Amino acid sequence: MKYLVTLLFFTSLLLAKQDFTIQPAGIIQLRYDAHHIDYTSLGQQVLKEKEITYNDYIVGGTLGVQASWEGFTLNTLAYGVGRLHSKDENNLKNVKSFYNNDLDGFLYVGELSIKKSFDAHSVTIGRQTYDTPLVNKNFRITQNAYEGLNYSYANGAFNFKSLYFYKIASSTMANNVPFNHKYGFLGYGLGYNSGGYTTLSKHIINKDLATNGAIHFLAKYGEKEQHLSFENLFVDNFFNTLNLTLSYNIENFYIKTGMIYQFSVGDKHIEKHIEPAQFGKKLESYHYQLELKYKNEKVQIAYSIASTPSNKNAIYNGTLMSPFSNQASWLVGLNTSHSTIADTLSQKISLLTHTKFYKIPIVFSTAYIRYDIGKNNNLTANAIDTSELYLHLQGYFSKNISAKIQYSYVQNYDPLRYKSFNTKLALEYKF
Repeated sequence: MKYLVTLLFFTSLLLAKQDFTIQPAGIIQLRYDAHHIDYTSLGQQVLKEKEITYNDYIVGGTLGVQASWEGFTLNTLAYGVGRLHSKDENNLKNVKSFYNNDLDGFLYVGELSIKKSFDAHSVTIGRQTYDTPLVNKNFRITQNAYEGLNYSYANGAFNFKSLYFYKIASSTMANNVPFNHKYGFLGYGLGYNSGGYTTLSKHIINKDLATNGAIHFLAKYGEKEQHLSFENLFVDNFFNTLNLTLSYNIENFYIKTGMIYQFSVGDKHIEKHIEPAQFGKKLESYHYQLELKYKNEKVQIAYSIASTPSNKNAIYNGTLMSPFSNQASWLVGLNTSHSTIADTLSQKISLLTHTKFYKIPIVFSTAYIRYDIGKNNNLTANAIDTSELYLHLQGYFSKNISAKIQYSYVQNYDPLRYKSFNTKLALEYKF
């Protein structure tokens, strides 16, 4: 409530002046999703279905205004999703990740912040977005947003950004990811909180436990393709995650390597309140990744490899917990993000190019990802080899309007789903 009073105060100052600017902001999306799933023998026994086909029509996004005056910026956006397709009586045939826990649409104040910029510094207070590998937007139709205080500094080759936050609004829910609810441990949190703000404890572990919030910072020195960055995320009484990245290039050839390390802190809520089967284990995880890339003006080709070693003394054998980002690992697909599962070796080959078709700029990308998940993953009883092949095509009709087509074929998504075929069409307007 205190930050809302502060925002209203600064808003009155802005409106009292005649020399401020105001403009619309946000992204609106009209989307169609179609899915076909073939189940494994185990899936057929559990779900009583051999295969299913379903689709959905969705409208939603973020919409609001941005007002500026003498270094101050007021940002106000509503986040919302509307269902254009009725719910199916068979819950397996409902798209889940875009709606709230009741599979209904929603509307709430996603962003409400005031920013002050001066010289190389900026400070933002309120509900806002933030985008780093460990704390990101995870944009779908809405996006992750955080309630807190942000400080940033940029001077030449050195950049620093930080965020203290105590609430989160999630862009998706854990109930639409593999290995049932356990997999929410990886990139979505264990809470069902899409459609509004909730506490960090509720988001992370779906329980109300004491915490003083989270502090994140990222320090980076160098240019985009040649830099050293260090990132740290501390969540009081839960965990600390460190992320170190080194990137270098020689002409058109690029190399990037990184390591993530995670461990418990404070009252160690994860170790004490995770499912009983994990009691007595510690929260500890390592993730190593490497990317090799060739890039010129027309095409980009990359090969990536990542490893998350197993540790039988750790929770879920060392699976990395990333409840505020689905991009902690570089090896993610349109419908898969399995590389941070313990005892997993992941590889990805990708191609990106761009051209023009009747003066319309076109971007095309494709990738093949394979996750060799070993028997020591502790999320499923056996080893499982998951793979995804995806295609992405996007055309830009103007600076505001674009359309995209995405197709994804996934094999062995989890122990219940053998194959899935996923098509997504979207028309997007960006203010």
